[in-house]
This record gives sequence, C-alpha cells and structure tokens, in this order.
Amino acid sequence: MAKISNEELRETRKQMFAQMEQRLQEMHPKEEDRMFYYHSSEDCIVLSHALFWVMTQPQCLKGKIRKERFFLLLRQYEEEMLDAFLTEDEYFSELLCYCNILFEMLPTILMSTALRTEKDARKLAAIAVVAAGYGGDMDEELCNELLDDMDFHYNKVKCRMIEGMLPKLMKMVEGEIESMR
Repeated sequence: MAKISNEELRETRKQMFAQMEQRLQEMHPKEEDRMFYYHSSEDCIVLSHALFWVMTQPQCLKGKIRKERFFLLLRQYEEEMLDAFLTEDEYFSELLCYCNILFEMLPTILMSTALRTEKDARKLAAIAVVAAGYGGDMDEELCNELLDDMDFHYNKVKCRMIEGMLPKLMKMVEGEIESMR
C-alpha cells in the first residue's frame, strides 16, 4: 500500500472541509449566525479552541461521548492547530479554519446521534458554549496572557494557566448544564 504524502493529505482535507463548510453555509447563511463571528480577534478564537481542548481532556469528560469519532477528530485538529500556532507554522490558518468548521458542526452532530440523550452529550455541549463564550468575551490582555503561557511539555502542547482555571471553568459548565434543563 502506497504511503500518502503530506500534500495529498492536505488536499484531501481541503476537499472534505470545503464540503463541510458548504453544509454550514446552507444551515447558517448569515455570517452573524456563525459561532466565532463576534470574537474580537483571531487570538480569541484560538483561545476558545484551547479552552475546549483542555476542558475535554480524558479526566474531564467520561462516558461514550469520549470515544466518538467526530469528537476525537475535533480534539486532534485542535491539538495540531495549537501546535502550529506555537511554532508559527504556515499551515496554522488552514488548521484554524478546519477547527472552526468542526466546532460549528458539533451541535448538529450531537443532535443527530443516539448520544443526544446522554448526560455526557449535554456536558460536551455545555463545555462548547463555555469555551466559545468565555474565549470570545475575554479581554485581549488576559487572552494574550493565556496564549503566551501555552508551551510544549515533552513535545506536546501544554496550557498550564488554562488547566489551573479548570475548577472555575467546570463550575461555569455546571451552570450551563442547569440552564439547559
């Protein structure tokens, strides 16, 4: 079996995400209906993804939802994007676009699966709301401080300050879950 080159992989990704983007455009034709439209900067969008990525680590999320392919794919792309952000890789912008598309598809995926009635699906939805809302509403100074804190630990992305905020963030998630009931 022939090995796929990076260019072939990137082209396949580009085509797949173009189709997903098309579906999102059909579901939300107005730009202001999009998830990250009101974020004040690209950095705030990156921070929203970093928050979601940290808040959905295995110790924070249990149950079947943790093994769902779409969820794992979103986390994988977020980690790749954060890595590219930190290394100032030219592929960063494309990865951020892919993460945005996957993140915006999350509610549709959650509602269309058998998992929609599971407690963990509600928790994942609440985490997404908190991550996007908190990251989008954060002032630029704190946003930059949290992004500047991100680094590598054993060649893996590490967000120590965000990890330190987990108790506060998870209380916000609990409040969001309550408001969903």
